[in-house]
Order: sequence, then structure tokens, then C-alpha cells
Amino acid sequence: MERRLRELDWLDQTYGMGAYGQPPPPRRRSSPASGVVSLVVVAAVTVSAVFAIQPQIFPDRVHDLLGTTPERLLPARDIPSGPGDYSFMATQADTGEPVGYNPCEVIEVAINPDGAPGDHQELVETAIARTSEATGLQFELVGTTEDREFESMSMDDPVLVMWADETEAPDLEGDIAGVGGSYRVSAYGGGRERYVTGFVILDRDAYEDMRSGDIRQAIVDHEFGHLVGLGHVDDPRQLMHERGGFATSYGDGDLAGLAELGAIGCR
Repeated sequence: MERRLRELDWLDQTYGMGAYGQPPPPRRRSSPASGVVSLVVVAAVTVSAVFAIQPQIFPDRVHDLLGTTPERLLPARDIPSGPGDYSFMATQADTGEPVGYNPCEVIEVAINPDGAPGDHQELVETAIARTSEATGLQFELVGTTEDREFESMSMDDPVLVMWADETEAPDLEGDIAGVGGSYRVSAYGGGRERYVTGFVILDRDAYEDMRSGDIRQAIVDHEFGHLVGLGHVDDPRQLMHERGGFATSYGDGDLAGLAELGAIGCR
């Protein structure tokens, strides 16, 4: 990927979880409130781009002509029927179906441990397991990396997970404890858009102050939801609620959206 080539769609959205019906608490603070744990404010930034065609990205009609039919790595998930809202960060212009990752390819993930909390690997592994289970997308944690250039990633780079501050990642300014997003690619000739790599960045100062394990995990899970293509919703029962609602794990709406993201075709 060349940096911000052709089009960059920035969707800045704040996300926070606090006592339901109450304003979000101050940044980097968590405390019990009438039996409900308040959560520091979190944000999700989704970034996408259209890049020049690469040899491995073929228009759909080329696959048709060659008779190639990629196979899924994991089974598609049944879409839950329970109540709950969900939304997508981007949809295909012609069909309206969500833009997502290729379920026939492994999504590699690398962690930059610089400034990360001691439990960072467990947080990421749990988010990967939960998101994979909900989508049917296969992830692989490939290890650590020194890379921190989240704005100039190449198509072959693994998803980057790191902890930073607002100096390095300005979108962490204010009541923001996390940002996440994916880049999308489209082949010339009418091929569908798909995500190819992305990033999840957590606020290191916020994590230093957080004591609730559920909240620490909820933030990472929320950002992984954005990474694979989920948007915010107004439903406070969902983890993807813009202000967090009262959920600390994926709700029925979140799970329905994640299943739909994982059920898209391989090409």
C-alpha cells in the first residue's frame, strides 16, 4: 500500500462505556458506580483506501474465466436471530453487501510490545479468538514486530497491534483509549473491494490506569470489531455502541454483523 493512495475515508467516532444513561467518565479513569463499572472512553477510527491492482488481486471475471474457486479456511457462521443492531464501516457500491476480509486467506496479526501492558498478548489472543469464532475468519498471531508505521502499511503487512500515546497517534487525543481500522483494495475491472490489512492502536496511558479486566478486554474486542468491518450502533446492548452502552462482550447484534462479515464470498 502506498500511503493514502487515491482515497482515504476517515470516520472518527468516539466510543465509551459507562453507567447506562450517564455521561462518560473522565479520561483514563475507571471506577464502580452503583454496581456498574464505568469504562474509559474509547474511539474507533476506520481508514480505507483503494490501491492500484496487485498481481494477486484479480477481478471476479478472471476467476470465472480460469475456473478458480477459492475455498474457505473456516466454516461460515450462522447469523444469530436475537435482537440487536449492527452496522458496517463500508459496503460494496453495487450490491450493498459489507466490505470485509477474504475468508479464504489467513489474517496475520503482529504485536509491537513497546509500551504495551504486561497482559498484552493475552488481550490480543482473546480478541482474535472471539472475533474468529464470531466471523469464521482465520487469524494467526505471527509474533512481535518493531514496525509502528500504521499510516504507511503495505498490502503484505500483518495487522499491526500496538500501544501508543496521542503524540504518536493523534486520534488518541482526549477521551480516546483505542483506534482501529483497515485498508481496502479494489482491482481494476470491477472487482469487489476487500480489506487486506489494518491496525489496532491502544492508549498506553489509559491501560496503565485501568484495573478492570473486563473493560481492558472490551476495548480490544471493540477495536477488532472495527478492524473486520463493524461500525457503531445506537443500541446500548451491543459492544459496538458508540458510547459503549453497558456491554463488555459482543451482543446479539454484534454477532449477527460479524457473522455476515465472515460469510461474504472469497473473491
